[in-house]
Amino acid sequence: MIVMNKVLILSPSDQKIKNVVRDFVYGCWCRGRRIGGMQMPPLNLLYVATVLKENGIDAELVDVGLNYDQYDDVKKRINEFAAVIILSSTNSFQNDVEALKEIKSLNSEIKTILFGSHPTFMPEYCIKETVVDILVFKEPEFIIRDVVKKIINKENYMEIKGIGYNKDGRLVKNDDYPFIAMDELPIPDRTLLPKGLDYFNPVIKQSPYTTMQTSRGCPGKCNFCTVPNFYGKKIRLRSVENVIDEIKSLIALGYKEIFFRDETFTAYKNRNRDICNRIIDENIDISWIANGRVDLIDFESMSLMKKAGCHMIKLGVESGNQFILDNLNKGIFLEQTKQVFKWCRDLKLDAHAHVMLGSPGETKETIKKTIAFVKSLKPATASFGLLTPYPGTEIFDKVAASHPEIKDGSDATLEKLHISGYFNEYFSNVHGHELEKCVSKAYRSIYLRPSYIAKRLLSINSFSELMRLIIAGTNIFNFSVTGKN
Repeated sequence: MIVMNKVLILSPSDQKIKNVVRDFVYGCWCRGRRIGGMQMPPLNLLYVATVLKENGIDAELVDVGLNYDQYDDVKKRINEFAAVIILSSTNSFQNDVEALKEIKSLNSEIKTILFGSHPTFMPEYCIKETVVDILVFKEPEFIIRDVVKKIINKENYMEIKGIGYNKDGRLVKNDDYPFIAMDELPIPDRTLLPKGLDYFNPVIKQSPYTTMQTSRGCPGKCNFCTVPNFYGKKIRLRSVENVIDEIKSLIALGYKEIFFRDETFTAYKNRNRDICNRIIDENIDISWIANGRVDLIDFESMSLMKKAGCHMIKLGVESGNQFILDNLNKGIFLEQTKQVFKWCRDLKLDAHAHVMLGSPGETKETIKKTIAFVKSLKPATASFGLLTPYPGTEIFDKVAASHPEIKDGSDATLEKLHISGYFNEYFSNVHGHELEKCVSKAYRSIYLRPSYIAKRLLSINSFSELMRLIIAGTNIFNFSVTGKN
């Protein structure tokens, strides 16, 4: 008789759906050619796996999107596992359920655990799926630790805070689990990632790269984002010492670059100044990328970041129309965006522009203005997507109130993610099929200009960077011409 004391931590993938960036626990993912074929290590799954490992639990992490052969091997020995854990968003939920159906068909005794944005915001819909046993709400690490211990020891887990389950056809939702103090979390164990395979990222300067998280939460109140409802109102930071310890551990593992995946890394001016000074003073050799807000950064901070190894800042531009920014409750002004992109050019820091089309109040004319505005910013790179009403956001609630046919929002599947309109006509003046064409047009307007191509080629510093640019450029060119992701 096989004793099931192992746990499978799974990042599923359909072989037809390429390059899904499934790392944000609160959803809002990206995928495909539109983002240059970018891949991200599953950081939140790594946190879960590391916490389990440190508590003596045999946890195996499988990232199917990077290594499908490993998944085939795991399915052959699925009876070894007591539980399977999946991070699920609204966009991936239908795909994740199909993965669980396959796993349950191979091992009917296995306990299935879903965490992430969709279980948190749409538990009533999630628990209707008979292949879903346990839902984990909001931050998963310590909740899953407690649940898995009970499962392996064949004990009752139903009183654990932060979970939900089906009892007699209805959802039982336990009290919330307290938010985690960031320094209580271990450094994610990257040795659990697939061996001998690197994650591709077109904007990095050095390879291999990995991702880090130094805070949770965001000071912004954007009505299209799930972060405020997922992480709560209080922003939590890791200490300077804790962050530096992880950076040094990554260098010891051979990593050369880090993408800080904080919602808004630049918001924490004093702490970040201390981190940058430590990197400089201790001659820590690492290059890095960070996310920022144009209203939460200044020239001095950017200059220090550059000295400490930062080569790119990713910024939420969203729109080139102030009234649309106001409709989104973005809390920024166009002049701030112009100023920050100018500072980036002055400092020779690459700036990436995140842009959304199909926002409340959008028209064909405002889209033209947005494309022209982004071109005027002269970003190193830009990404364009369609605003999707996600559960857990104010925009979704407004749509659902007048259009209950949106249900749980999971019909906005990975196949359609950010390239197909989804209820946008109910809050903008552009229909879905027209928005799809606008996304392709926006990419052509930015990336197919001879001046842009020449500038990017002249900025290349290594052969590996050239190869990444060719791969990314081919992906974006194919998407901009065909509109297929």
